[in-house]
Amino acid sequence: MAFDRDLQPTAAIRGNLQFTHSGLVTATYFISPLGYGLRKASDKFDVKMAHHALINHLPNGSLLLGIQARLNTLDVLSKMVEGVDLDECEDYADEVVSSYERVRSIVPQTRIYLLSIPVGAANAGSISTLSRMWRGSTTTIDATALSRAELDAYQDKADEILSRIGGDFDPTPVPAALFQWLWEHYLSRGAAGDPIAPTRAGTLDDATAAVFRSAALDEGAQADHKNRLRPSFVPVVKVVQPDFEFMPSYQSMLTPHSFPYAGMTFPGGSEFLNVLEGLGNVTVDWGIRVSTRSADQVLKHNETSLRRLGEQMDQRDQEVSFAQNTLMSKAQMLGEYNQHFEVNGAESEVSFTTVVAVGGASRDITMDAVNTLKRRYKRFQIDLTAPVGAQVDLWSMLIPGSPPRRAFDDYAHIVPSDMWAGFVPFITSQIGDDSGPVIGVNLMSGNFEPIHFGIMEAALHDLSASFAVTGELGSGKSYFLKLIAVLVHDMGGQFLAIDRSQVGEWEHFATSIDDAVIIDLANPTVSLDPLRLFDPRIAGERTLDSLLPLLDLSPTSGAGAAASNLLTPRGIAEHRIRSLLDMFQVVRRLSDDPQYGPEYADLAARMGTVVDRVPVLFDPRLPTLRLDASATVVRSHHLALPSAEELTTPHLYARLPLTKRLGTALYELVGVAAREAFLTDNGRFGLLVGDEAHHFTQTQVGSSVTSDFSRDGRKHLAAIGLASHDPAADFQGAAHNLIPNRFVFRQRDETLARNSLEWLGVDLEEAPFLLQVLREETSPPVGPGRSVPEERRGEMFMRDALNRIGRGKVLGPARVDRAAAITSTPGAMRALDRRV
Repeated sequence: MAFDRDLQPTAAIRGNLQFTHSGLVTATYFISPLGYGLRKASDKFDVKMAHHALINHLPNGSLLLGIQARLNTLDVLSKMVEGVDLDECEDYADEVVSSYERVRSIVPQTRIYLLSIPVGAANAGSISTLSRMWRGSTTTIDATALSRAELDAYQDKADEILSRIGGDFDPTPVPAALFQWLWEHYLSRGAAGDPIAPTRAGTLDDATAAVFRSAALDEGAQADHKNRLRPSFVPVVKVVQPDFEFMPSYQSMLTPHSFPYAGMTFPGGSEFLNVLEGLGNVTVDWGIRVSTRSADQVLKHNETSLRRLGEQMDQRDQEVSFAQNTLMSKAQMLGEYNQHFEVNGAESEVSFTTVVAVGGASRDITMDAVNTLKRRYKRFQIDLTAPVGAQVDLWSMLIPGSPPRRAFDDYAHIVPSDMWAGFVPFITSQIGDDSGPVIGVNLMSGNFEPIHFGIMEAALHDLSASFAVTGELGSGKSYFLKLIAVLVHDMGGQFLAIDRSQVGEWEHFATSIDDAVIIDLANPTVSLDPLRLFDPRIAGERTLDSLLPLLDLSPTSGAGAAASNLLTPRGIAEHRIRSLLDMFQVVRRLSDDPQYGPEYADLAARMGTVVDRVPVLFDPRLPTLRLDASATVVRSHHLALPSAEELTTPHLYARLPLTKRLGTALYELVGVAAREAFLTDNGRFGLLVGDEAHHFTQTQVGSSVTSDFSRDGRKHLAAIGLASHDPAADFQGAAHNLIPNRFVFRQRDETLARNSLEWLGVDLEEAPFLLQVLREETSPPVGPGRSVPEERRGEMFMRDALNRIGRGKVLGPARVDRAAAITSTPGAMRALDRRV
């Protein structure tokens, strides 16, 4: 057995600086992984270049770590409430409280990325650091006795190294408490009692070796077989802590035995650390210890190796064997390797040792995971081995500051730095924002991390909060729109949604909100008269925008010019026009006046066809629409609206019947009213929701509304949320390119699925399999009734504000009453009514 004093090298810690018993000083940093996931190959090459710069400038003995850790449920909830006044938002406080049990039951995990670099040696005594490391001598470091100048010198050295690496990975100093957590995590890897990682600097700025608890490392788990005559040769380490003997951890250290002879293709064939995610019941950590040699050193070494090969070939010149062919093959490979460094002078040679640590609560669980990993790695043509007798040494390699051991060299591999960069160890499949409400979980990372969507926080940070959704009928688009709307409401914002459904799904949803306002445009209780609705400075222009398309008039036609003249500020004042009904009466009076031309008679005739049909525009007794309620739902199910084809085809649009023109005009007016109400600096977040996107995006007025929200919403705490079946038709143009947050739900039609993924940013030539994933493996309907199982509902693809693309599952509200209210299935609504 091995004990912690043999394996824990730390003598003292000051912040992120570690002083070891051998005299080595290291600096450790959190690393922000780069977005990877489903991004295009060009983006992935940028990630590779960042890793190339990293490896070329790391000092020898640097340690890269990827540690799987449990997410602190309270940290998740803290991110949910950032920027929200819970005293003012009681509904959201209830949502956060309800989220606690759900997040805890999911047991989300994450991967913490660390970089530990040597920055010098502590001068303690006359014995050199190298001598102490060689002899195994130890030294006691008094952290409190270190002067500020000494600490600054080590920190300056670390800063110099980080400066050469660049800022792609945003290295952040770890708190001193992380070293203690890391040790305890290693001791309990995969077993109960694994502590939660400290990810923020705490009050503990320094520590000594006394904080590291002791444990016994039993290689082969010999204690489990006390009656056996022969020792166990199972490649497993049983870790037992004195205070937790009843919760041992069984761990196995894996390392690549060989890599593919022909190399590994990037991207897609070299990211071998990605396969570690998604293993249940175990914890999997990885570590890579690296050292580099410059191109000049490599070339000199190659010359020496070539001379030795020549000598061996001369010695075996007369020998009848296959040795000559083997030596010739080695010489050819050495020549190719040498040419690589001659051509690429900025290259370096990387010697690296990789350890994959698998830990579980029992030996069987751990070994099952080990065998699963070995099968996975066959896809990369990589043979994993768990060396018997070297398990404890390899276990110690993941400890920052650990002195070199023979096993590190025994299982090292040598590759050029550009090939090593293709391993891209510091990458993530994370999607979503850093804070905000939890809308779902990440399905691509394998760790089920919560997906935060900080729609209101984005606007506060001068980012666009607008989003768009696509998917087939029943895939979850409307459910998702209502989820975001209710979250905006609960966080103190307001929303306006246009409900086109015959069953009134948004009306049903709004009944769960105390101060919601429901408006039916066919049976109006409010007026959308633009002359009464908008400020007099802009009322005339807004009226023309809606009136001319409604009456099928061109602004330059006779009747169109007459309307334009009347709706100028001078014309409005001169004729005392206060409403559309006033305008109609003025036009009719002027048409009888001989001094005015026939264009007024034409205008009067056209307006006469709609006056009695549209009380929502021409009844002055109705109060005007006021968008000061927290939730406003406008029902437009009785309006006749044109199809997307009728809106985009000129000859079909010219033949639109009056009823569809009326519907379009009213639809647009609602959007314009929301724009005027929400795109103002009133200090309140406003969300406009359009489930039938083509009515906003394919008309001139609707396109203008969409453009204003997507361009200027961030300036005025506002956003627009749109949904469509076909993004290729409805989400085109500069305005839609400014909508960063995109969601794609199930789409079984091949053409629409292809359009959806391309709109998301996926290159289907590089990843054609994603088309099948979207069509067949995203919330798939199964069984006799072709229904989607509860656990598969809400699956989707997502592109976030940082252009990261991944897969997730929408969870819906954690509050039971909210979850029931946003269910859009009519049958579910009736069942709910019967229960009530």
